[in-house]
Amino acid sequence: MDIFELMDIGENSEIEFKKAKNSVPKDLWETYSAMANTNGGTIVLGVEERFDTDEKFDISGVESVEKMLKDFWSTINGNKVNKNILMEENVEVININHKKVIKIEIPRASYIDKPIYLNNNPYNGTYKRNYEGDYKCSQDEVNAMFRDASEKGFDSSILEYYDMDDLDMPTVNRYRNRFSVINLNHAWHNLSDEEFLIQLGAMDKDRKTKKVWLTVAGLLMFGKSTSIRSYFPYFNLDYLKMVNVDEDLRYNERFTIDGRWESNLFNFFTVVINKLSEDIPIPFKLNGITRIDDTSVHRAIREAFVNAIVHGDYSVQGTLRIKKFKDRFEFYNPGCLKIPVADIYKGGTSKCRNPFIQKMFRMIGFGENIGSGFFKILKAWKEQQWAIPILEENFATNEVVLKLNMISLVPEVYMGKLKEIYGSSLDLLNADEIKILVTAITEDEVTNARMQCVTNLHPNDITEMLRSMVNRGFLIEEGFGRGKKYMINEEFCCEESNSGLDVIGDESKGNNVEKKVVSLDDLNLNNVRLSRVEEDILKIIINDGFTSTRINSEKLEIPKHISIRACNDLIEKGLIKREGCNRATKYVLVNNNL
Repeated sequence: MDIFELMDIGENSEIEFKKAKNSVPKDLWETYSAMANTNGGTIVLGVEERFDTDEKFDISGVESVEKMLKDFWSTINGNKVNKNILMEENVEVININHKKVIKIEIPRASYIDKPIYLNNNPYNGTYKRNYEGDYKCSQDEVNAMFRDASEKGFDSSILEYYDMDDLDMPTVNRYRNRFSVINLNHAWHNLSDEEFLIQLGAMDKDRKTKKVWLTVAGLLMFGKSTSIRSYFPYFNLDYLKMVNVDEDLRYNERFTIDGRWESNLFNFFTVVINKLSEDIPIPFKLNGITRIDDTSVHRAIREAFVNAIVHGDYSVQGTLRIKKFKDRFEFYNPGCLKIPVADIYKGGTSKCRNPFIQKMFRMIGFGENIGSGFFKILKAWKEQQWAIPILEENFATNEVVLKLNMISLVPEVYMGKLKEIYGSSLDLLNADEIKILVTAITEDEVTNARMQCVTNLHPNDITEMLRSMVNRGFLIEEGFGRGKKYMINEEFCCEESNSGLDVIGDESKGNNVEKKVVSLDDLNLNNVRLSRVEEDILKIIINDGFTSTRINSEKLEIPKHISIRACNDLIEKGLIKREGCNRATKYVLVNNNL
């Protein structure tokens, strides 16, 4: 993106401006560490933040560019930072209006290179990035990066003084029974429990003391609840069934750590997977006359569940949480991804956080280890013509979520809805813009990161397209930076819809004037049920004569899309009408003199 586009977007988790007129700013290195340890970003030297004009940023320029570049490369290759992950093409000098700025593109550091820290002190010089800027990482965050840097996997670590007494043997027996069924005539069948667990990777021998202890994988997979919590105090498991819930009923069913079962990973998986497989809205298949209940969707759900388990970081705060809704599944695991989201959608070798736990599931028929697991999920959802699965990484909460929406993406289903909103204006959009609208209407919102998974466009091109669609009124935007999301503009109106509004307006001009509306009691609601938001919007219109999306958002402190939907519901109930178009849209009573 060019500098003016970056200035238009403003500073966020991936863009930082610094004045830097004569020297490299000292705080640049904190931003370098933060962006490298998060999701990468852009630093621009020679742009100054202004507070005395309408323009928030101004190009002040960099003097002595050659000297500054020499200082920059000398410092980054010296002792200031532990690793230089930049190449020459990451740094660019740009001439703008006879002034020079320096643009530095910082990539996301590989998990092998993290943490990127300053002054030879990882626990006092490691930073991450959020919406507010750079922040110093906690000791737990730094330790998590060091653990992830190991190709071997933290779950292979030997836990001294944790032995067979810390295992729940009924769990081990259930696993061995499943293993025997899946692996007939396997050489491990006749081994003792300890020998079997050593072969599996759940136990290992300390080569110095010759004693056998549990591994991290063995404790998490088969351990007693008290033993797991003694080593992993943040360990938490939660399953919620949320089908047809309302404000009074938050969930239909819950399975969580409550002291009534040995809460290890294997028990959690075997109980919850059966709950997830119930009532999946797909028809069964026949193989000859034999019914096949285990479809590609069932296998994809199992794969998603196993992925959440084997990629979880159980040493940090967070919960392995599974949610089942009527029309979707959500899988949450603590800890961020080892590789970028875009790389996972492209396929290839996955970087598992817990390879030993992954092996344990694979030995009983669950999970993949060659990078095809996520592809299996994508393929199953594509076969059903459901919305593309959403994989998101939240650096603020340090967790990953996979959302599997069972919502049809058949174009005919949604093109009609889009045609109702946009009319003939829909014909002016290209194929990628239509994809954006279809994604937004099926998933209630769309983001730049989401469209990177849906299209083959560069993130910068997606940003331009989203911005253009906002300017043309097709979308509304909320949030800033990486938190920015876009929703369908249900207030959009074109020429053909304007004429319809005029008719409504004419019909509302009657001579049956009885009294001026001064309160909700004056409206003839005829037992029409109103939500609190709808009531508050009507009160604003009664007091001020009209309202708008912006007014509702500011006065009621609600998101724009909630305001739009509430207004549309009031229109359907015949209480208000829309006047004007797009950003000039306002809402008034159908008849202000009832």
